[in-house]
Amino acid sequence: MAPVKGDLWRRLPRELIDQIMDFVVDDYQLDPAYQWSILRHTSERQCRRIERYFLTYWVPKLTITLYSGPRCQIDYRLSDREKDLDTSRVRFQTVGLGVSDALNKGDIRALWDHYSFENRVAHLRLGEGLLNHGMTGGYIVNDTDIVDLKVDDDGFGIVFDWRRTFDALLREELMMRKLQVEMVTDRKAKLVTEHRWPPFPRIQKLALIKQFVLDIQMAKRVAVQQHRLKHYDPSGRTKLGSLNYESQHLHKQPLPPPPPPSEPRRACCVICSRRTVPSIFEIVACEESVVLSLEDWQQLSKDELLDLYAEAYGWNCYRCLGQKDNLEWQQASKNEWLTVCGSSAEKLHSVRRWNPWF
Repeated sequence: MAPVKGDLWRRLPRELIDQIMDFVVDDYQLDPAYQWSILRHTSERQCRRIERYFLTYWVPKLTITLYSGPRCQIDYRLSDREKDLDTSRVRFQTVGLGVSDALNKGDIRALWDHYSFENRVAHLRLGEGLLNHGMTGGYIVNDTDIVDLKVDDDGFGIVFDWRRTFDALLREELMMRKLQVEMVTDRKAKLVTEHRWPPFPRIQKLALIKQFVLDIQMAKRVAVQQHRLKHYDPSGRTKLGSLNYESQHLHKQPLPPPPPPSEPRRACCVICSRRTVPSIFEIVACEESVVLSLEDWQQLSKDELLDLYAEAYGWNCYRCLGQKDNLEWQQASKNEWLTVCGSSAEKLHSVRRWNPWF
């Protein structure tokens, strides 16, 4: 089909243009990043239409998770839009279920008091169990800003500007998609030049999974976080709290020597001694599936998908501290995931949250 020339498009009746754009927008209903960040700006009509859709469909599917240390997670979800709030602000609440008995209302409020650009103790998740056909690790997760945040005295409720919060979340999602395409293209060209790009499609996918896990998945987030920092503080004096020591094996950024621990570590392991919340890099390593970064993953069979998920799991284990150069560990971990870790349905369609022992 030949493209519609600009002058012909301008001569079309407004009603017909609106109908065409309605079809285009509806075709991206399960791609909130593109629909919000690109299509919402095509016209005032589409802006109003998409914002109404987001308020009724996507805002209820947003979860904000507050962390207390490495293990306790407190989820906040849409409560209602109170009459005294304008249409840009929504209230999210947690019922307190699953909150540790060691945390009281004052503790939860104190956690929110520490929330800042340099200390993102809360992360956002959109479309858990829904995006990418509900595939494991197919939702959007990031530590972008919760804009104009107000916290109730007991810490169990928060109010924020949902439009600007979605702007930040979905703008960075599109940025990472663009960076990923560029990085994959560059990596393929490099492997071809070095005569290391395999000739068979299946082996090519396995090679890309390795590149995603060991490099691209985190490199694109580092680039976006640095862009965020430059926009927030051009002077560079502010530091990114996500680039911490616990996740340095993931983001691979140089850091100054760590300060001495404030209290002795427990004898059993580093995890039990840890007091810090997980960074977005640790969350992504545990929750996000790189398999869904492959261009044609929707055309793959269940067995092919299982093999690729297992391959990614193996490289994740390979990347863990203490197993950096152990390739046998990667294969052993892959085989273990295929044979032990639940049914096929559970492996491909489940919601997997951060676990410090992952």
